[in-house]
Amino acid sequence: METFSTEIYEIWSKGKNVVISAHTNPDGDAVGAALGLAMAVAEIGAKPIVLIGKYSEKFDFIKGTEYIYNDDYDKIEPDVFIAVDCGDKHRLGDAEKVFDRAKTTFNIDHHISNDNFADNNIVVGTASSSCEVVYEIIKNFCVIDKNIAEALYTGIVTDTFGFKYNSTSKKTMEIGGILIDFGINHSAVQDRVLYERTPVEVEVFKNALNNLKTDGEIAYTTLNAEELESCKATSKDLDGIAEYILNIQGISISVFIYEKGHNLCKLSLRSKKTDVNKIASDFGGGGHLFAAGADFEGNIAMTLSVVLDKIKKELNSNE
Repeated sequence: METFSTEIYEIWSKGKNVVISAHTNPDGDAVGAALGLAMAVAEIGAKPIVLIGKYSEKFDFIKGTEYIYNDDYDKIEPDVFIAVDCGDKHRLGDAEKVFDRAKTTFNIDHHISNDNFADNNIVVGTASSSCEVVYEIIKNFCVIDKNIAEALYTGIVTDTFGFKYNSTSKKTMEIGGILIDFGINHSAVQDRVLYERTPVEVEVFKNALNNLKTDGEIAYTTLNAEELESCKATSKDLDGIAEYILNIQGISISVFIYEKGHNLCKLSLRSKKTDVNKIASDFGGGGHLFAAGADFEGNIAMTLSVVLDKIKKELNSNE
């Protein structure tokens, strides 16, 4: 990747407008990668423009927000477009039209389901997070400071759940240690992004646990539009539910489904041993081996029925 980094530096540093974007409903890895990369791009003398959707307030401490663009996307004429933490072009949302106008495009990701949609694809399926991949690229040409380090560390912590998930490698731990050495308060970052909960999130969790059911080694819960509205919750307030119910003793797969719109549901899958990326891919989604998701056309009852049937068949085929 070192040689590739040299080539990247030549392109990025000469770009008048370097647009950086991530998937819709951005999580900590997407926010950390986008803002961390923006600060790195500014450090090498280019002009970063970050196109990113609203994200949870728990990530408000990450620096680099001055590069977030809030005007008409049609006004942007990008020399370079860098998509981070985005498995396919359509997940860029409104930024997709800007991507299509760019002279040169990059795709930096770690999802094994990524479809390599850019001119230049740096997809490392063995990496813990997109922030880990970003670090490996910019370390060769950027002077990383505390703010960049904190952004990237936040993304790694989020996607590994505090270096817990199987995607955590020796390299992941080493990079985490290097980033800590820049003086970031790693304990405070972990508390903020993994453990602190807003009052709205507490209400959401309460409703999700009230709806919790188990079926063998599967735990599942759902939230409909009325329940979300009663909590005054949005998609930003739903992190951690699938992970939490996976911790139930005897459970190896967790399912969380919420009503995203009329006849449209969002599916989140987590697993301890089963390839849920394969399951999500069958529904047009994807992600990681043990963490994946998809959008599903249909109501909650239909979505749940189809998903549980698919999971049971997958479990039976592995016996």
